Amino acid sequence: MLSFIRNLARSPIAVLVIIVPMIAAFALFGVNDIFTGTGNAVATVGPERVTLQETSRAMQREMRRLQQENPRLTQQEADAAGLGDNLVNMLVAQAAISAQAGELGIAATDEQIAEIIQEAPAFQSVFSNRFDPAAYGEWLRQEGWTANTFEAQLRADLRRQQFVDTALSGAVPPAVFGALRARYAGETRTIRALLIPPTLVDEPDVPSDEDLQAFIEENEQFFTLPEQRRVTLVRLNPELTAPNIEVDEAELRELYEMRLEAGELSDPSVRTLLQWVAPDQQTAENIAERLNAGEAPSGISEATGLGEPVRLENVEQFAVPDQVVGEAAFEMSQGEARAVQGRLGWRAVYIEAATDPETPAFEDVADTLRTELAGEAAEYRVLDALAEFEEQRGRGASLEEAADMAGMPLERFDFITPDGFEIATGAPLMSVVQEELILETINSTEQGFESELTPYGENGYFIVRVDAVRPSALAPLEEVREQAESFWRLRQIDDRLQETVTAALTRAEAGETLDAIAASIPGTRVEESTLRREQTAGPFTEGFVSAAFRAREDEPFEARAGDQRTRAVAIVTAITPGDSEPDAEMQRELATGYENDVVIALERALMDTYEVRINPELRDAALGRSDLQ
Repeated sequence: MLSFIRNLARSPIAVLVIIVPMIAAFALFGVNDIFTGTGNAVATVGPERVTLQETSRAMQREMRRLQQENPRLTQQEADAAGLGDNLVNMLVAQAAISAQAGELGIAATDEQIAEIIQEAPAFQSVFSNRFDPAAYGEWLRQEGWTANTFEAQLRADLRRQQFVDTALSGAVPPAVFGALRARYAGETRTIRALLIPPTLVDEPDVPSDEDLQAFIEENEQFFTLPEQRRVTLVRLNPELTAPNIEVDEAELRELYEMRLEAGELSDPSVRTLLQWVAPDQQTAENIAERLNAGEAPSGISEATGLGEPVRLENVEQFAVPDQVVGEAAFEMSQGEARAVQGRLGWRAVYIEAATDPETPAFEDVADTLRTELAGEAAEYRVLDALAEFEEQRGRGASLEEAADMAGMPLERFDFITPDGFEIATGAPLMSVVQEELILETINSTEQGFESELTPYGENGYFIVRVDAVRPSALAPLEEVREQAESFWRLRQIDDRLQETVTAALTRAEAGETLDAIAASIPGTRVEESTLRREQTAGPFTEGFVSAAFRAREDEPFEARAGDQRTRAVAIVTAITPGDSEPDAEMQRELATGYENDVVIALERALMDTYEVRINPELRDAALGRSDLQ
């Protein structure tokens, strides 16, 4: 079942737990002329609905992923680049598949859902590696799900994947696809290049202030400072408080003993045992003696005439009906036999199999338990601090005074950008960047005002005051003189070097060899390399090689080489096609790409089958473009 789930693609719930991405590609098709009523759903596709919560959650999740790679990226910038519309298209495509799966009667059983949830690593106890309902509930709370909505979404994902798997059965790319791909990927080109370094050009004179000011204004996109805010922030959460809490050793050991007794620190011991009902002690002891001497259990019944033994397989101690027999069985090892006087008479007990997982020592789990107890204590301390803070605020105390009386840390940031970078250092304030809600509140609070006391993260709270705002403006020359002069010099050198490049290109186009041109321009040299399109070598950078694979054979072209300041006039002197036989990795890539194409075609066909309606107002609210009125 878990391998089945791993093959799902881009599911709305694939975060931390079950990796179930749905195969639909972004921007499959435009959604035009369908903006009609949808009730309280962002979109309807036939009988299926794409809810406001589902769309908003997908947007937030994708922004978290993108901001891990680029902390400066704002949601507005991502949406302007098409993220929001692509997400809606993806959800609409998923809804179309769900609609078709429903019509075909495809279903996911309760047992499948339970198995996936119980085996998901994020829901396992750190002590027993078994499903922990508390961990499951905590994850649902953190991610903003209820158990019913999460499990309904998982059920929908499974139904979609069963339908997609059926559609993909037998989808094998034609052999010609592999041959064409192999020839394309294996193609090599021999590139001969005249390299023209920037050292051929004299250093420009020192620029005047007028020159630099004009350069700044011509390139204002590089020299415009964003809006900046001076901020006072008060925040507190258990994670910040827990490191300062000392845990009593006695409480720690008490928790260990409680977990040990409850069987939460390891899997329980189990036994597979055979027991013969004996008429007396002597008979029970004789049977045990024979078994311990190596006689097979299968021969005992016939030899003694006592009938077949009672067999209990992989049972815990509490599952053995006779408590006395159970206690004895769990004192015994595999292959051991013993005569036991149970509550109902004598028994000959033989242990066919025994499993006794090693229980971790107190020292092995002390740090984990200490963190748990400190976290619980920290939650209470946070609540006490918040109560004191609010009481002091109600009495008229300032933000600083209330924070001091409540023992809450107060932070000041002297001008930060909307994306959380500090102007003074140019570095991101990660403690702010990583808390999207805090950053959003900083950017939306008016100068001189305070935000509401707002919950964030895991049981944390914060309040923000914006003390000053500097509007976006072109940077003064004195603040960026060094950078402006450096860029100005690079531009001057590059412009002058272009004259040499243009002249050399003209001569090459006229038929003169690169070696002859190099001989006439001191400081230049010719290099040659044979490369595939994904390879680089020395001055032949990725961009240079890409330009070479766009060029025609024996036709001169210009490119940037090496550190990008060096220029090149180059010629592709030979083109060699690749082998027509794809290797195993390429065949796998082809199969995956072909399957994706089939899914896209399927989605497009389904879009023609069902009526699609989108509510622009709810869509924009879900994507953070507007507020619902």
